[in-house]
Formats: sequence, structure tokens, C-alpha cells
Amino acid sequence: MEVGASSDIGRVRQANQDAYSIWRLGPGDRMVAAGVADGMGGYEGGEIASSLALDAVAAELAAAVAEAGGGDLPALVRAAIRAANARVWAAGSQTAGAGAMGTTLTLAVIDGATCVIGHVGDSRAYLVRGDNIDQLTEDHSLVGELVRNGDLTEEEAMVHPQRNILTNAVGTHPDVRIDIVQAGLRPGDRLVLCSDGLTNLVTAREIPAALRQADSLQEAAERLTALANERGGHDNVTVVILAPDEARGAPDR
Repeated sequence: MEVGASSDIGRVRQANQDAYSIWRLGPGDRMVAAGVADGMGGYEGGEIASSLALDAVAAELAAAVAEAGGGDLPALVRAAIRAANARVWAAGSQTAGAGAMGTTLTLAVIDGATCVIGHVGDSRAYLVRGDNIDQLTEDHSLVGELVRNGDLTEEEAMVHPQRNILTNAVGTHPDVRIDIVQAGLRPGDRLVLCSDGLTNLVTAREIPAALRQADSLQEAAERLTALANERGGHDNVTVVILAPDEARGAPDR
């Protein structure tokens, strides 16, 4: 598995409330999981929420894979995100009042050529195949709904004054709505997970170009982060790029 990852505070924020993690799971590390979380809350609340969510995911994935070897991947991903929701909800209720702490969470688990994504919030997962890019997740946000309804274009959504209003997040309620997406991976595919600090400043069609121009996935992740900062960096920026072993060959165009 080739991996590239970059997380940056940006040019405006006082702290980085984004977090990401990458885990190897199962016998021989045959499975790989990655998560991106963008926290929200008061002083240090966002940092705590995103970190707690990924810690809970790690514990749940490790326990489930150790017990059952992975098994039903969609059920595994759903259980991991529910564990994250319970952890953040409990922490927020104890320290800042119920619902005062939360985070987005986009989680991908890859087993061979199979990828399962669990998603809450407006961080995103993209599948890049050659020069094409497919957004696998739907933003749980006010502007996301407006885009899906045809009331806003992607470019208009990127500058909309209410672009940061989420309609669904981990840890803000005792239960959480989770989107599950499954994708088959082909040789040359790249999976990109990112926070909205990237997608509010960099369009989807610019991501394949960054991958083509870079010599490695790490360089591509850093290029995308730098591009967001060049355009203002008004939020934390996190990018994780994965190329599974089964998808490392020549691009399938």
C-alpha cells in the first residue's frame, strides 16, 4: 500500500482541529483502513472530538478484526463509526454540555480490491481513475443539499457564506446517520480522503492533475495542501491518498 498524507493548520486558524489515521489490520496486515476527521467545538473541543473519534475507530476495528477477521466490511465500518459517535457524545456531554462537541468522519476500509467507506459530515472520499474523479460521498451540509437540489453549483458552494453548516456530525447526538458506500478498485486507482479545508478551495477536477504531476502520493498530498494555502488557507487542510497493492499497476483509462 502506497500512502501519502498531509495535514496543515492553514493560514487563519489558531489550532488544527483536523486529524487523520491510517491502520493496517488482519493477518499479514492484509487490510488497510484510513480515516479523516474535522472536529468542531469550543476551545480545544474540535481537536478533542476528532482525536477521540479516530481513537474509537481504531479500537473498534482492531477488536472486530481480531475476533472475526474482518468479515462483513459494511457492518465493520458502521460499528466503528457508531463507537466513535458514542465516545464523542459522552465526552461532550461530560465536559462541554450535550451536543457541544462534534466531528466529521470519513472512514475507508480496503480489503484487496474492495473498498467500503463510512461517512458522516462534509469531509469527502474521492476515487481517482486515470483523468477522472468520482466523489463517493455526499456532503451532510446545508450547501451540500443545495448542490444536490440544483440550487448551487460546486463553485458557488465553495464560497457560500453558510458552507460550514453541517446537517449531520459524529458526537452531536446519541445516534448518528451513517452513509455506507462500496467501491471496487482497479489497477491505477487512487482513493483520496480530505477535509473541507481542501474542497472549499480546490475543485475536484484539480485533484487528478495534482496526482499526475507528483512523483509520489506524499508529494501529491503536499501539493494539494499547499494549493489550498495559496488560495487563502482559511481552514485546516487534511489530505490522505491511498493506492492499494491490487491497484498499483498502470492506470485503467
